[in-house]
Amino acid sequence: MSISTQKLRNIFKLTRIENVEINNDVPHFAPWLPLAQKVKPVIPSAIIYCEGNFGKIDGKTANGLVRHSLSYRILSVIDSESAGLDAGEVLDNKANGIPILANAEEAIIHAESIPDYFIFGIAPSSGFLSDLDKSIILNAMSLGMNIVNGLHEFLTDDPLFLEASLKNNVRIFDTRKPKSKGDLKTFSGKIHNVKCPRIAVMGTDCALGKRTTATILANELTKKGLNVVLIATGQTGIMQGAQYCVALDAVPSQFCAGELESVIVQAYEKENPDLIIIEGQGA
Repeated sequence: MSISTQKLRNIFKLTRIENVEINNDVPHFAPWLPLAQKVKPVIPSAIIYCEGNFGKIDGKTANGLVRHSLSYRILSVIDSESAGLDAGEVLDNKANGIPILANAEEAIIHAESIPDYFIFGIAPSSGFLSDLDKSIILNAMSLGMNIVNGLHEFLTDDPLFLEASLKNNVRIFDTRKPKSKGDLKTFSGKIHNVKCPRIAVMGTDCALGKRTTATILANELTKKGLNVVLIATGQTGIMQGAQYCVALDAVPSQFCAGELESVIVQAYEKENPDLIIIEGQGA
């Protein structure tokens, strides 16, 4: 058992109340509870657009979010070619209760309200949106949904989408958009101060399962009591909610080593992990 896990367990022991007699004549206070038990975090809802690609290579962002998401409560997937099926059955032959629907209108009816986010869940090899894709995203914005975009085509640089964002009071999140060049870091050597083991999950190409393998490994080792940090290096891992992340394929090559080093060092210093797992990149 890791030291950090033991500390957490000791803290949570304070919440147990057994065989305590209360004298009603004496003022008493409610037992201390961790904040997580006092306030249930609200996870925003989302629908994922993956027309014609769910369960396929170019649908890897949607596939990943259906399997694992800390950031969003996935309500449905939009793909008219697989409409009527269960997303879990399509991916893993195991139902997960997330339906695949034909269009945004059906997704809203199913949600019984406007979802918080519209996630573009396709990762085309071109890296760019088609005119049809753009019109569908603009329609989602007109309905009041915030947009999550993982492509190299940044919507926050497009006047059309900026205007739609202001008009409809919604936000756009370009998860791959790098920091300004003045804020990017070069390799410093601080990685040598990281003493815990690091596992890099590598592959020789894109969409082979590097992130999926890293996520499963991190989750299973966490269940075993280890304090594990997963470093996400692509847009899907960032969308899934990895706390420590960098979209490496959007970073100029001169800064790739430094940016990855920086996020690993930050995770080590803040989390004191037993193990760091790093999602590899095959691009």
